[in-house]
Amino acid sequence: MSIFVAAKDVSEQVADMGDTSFSTKMVFGNNASLMIASRPAGYHSRPHTHPCEQLNYVNSGELWVCIEDQAYFIQEGDFLRIPEGARHWSLNVSDAPCTVTEVHSPGLHADPMLSDFAEPLFDAEENIAYLGNPVNKFLDETDPFDVSVAESKIVQGAREASA
Repeated sequence: MSIFVAAKDVSEQVADMGDTSFSTKMVFGNNASLMIASRPAGYHSRPHTHPCEQLNYVNSGELWVCIEDQAYFIQEGDFLRIPEGARHWSLNVSDAPCTVTEVHSPGLHADPMLSDFAEPLFDAEENIAYLGNPVNKFLDETDPFDVSVAESKIVQGAREASA
């Protein structure tokens, strides 16, 4: 292990979310993980929560992100924060992929969807003491939350943008 890893040595893998997937590279330390994730055109994640804060930066493309009952349209250069424990999901309704840099704190390196390829950034003698080991929790049909409320805002926003 090392506190440095060259880009060519961080493998890009597919994170399978059940109904959809995205490609990503991921590194982590004690307190945070960093992902470079590419969501293809037509991407639609399942609503989920995780016990960590998430910071997003859009490298390229555009994405709708729903947090609880609010919808946010984020584009290249935009930033977005998803609070710890908030229900959220995203949609790429454009014809092009969207690449997002995501920081999670505590890191999501222990999540089974990511743990097989997440690269640790530690020196050999460093004391490894994770801030936590959160994982994604996908919402199921028994959850009373109605995703259509937030997604209706996306439709309204798209109509207003094209008018």
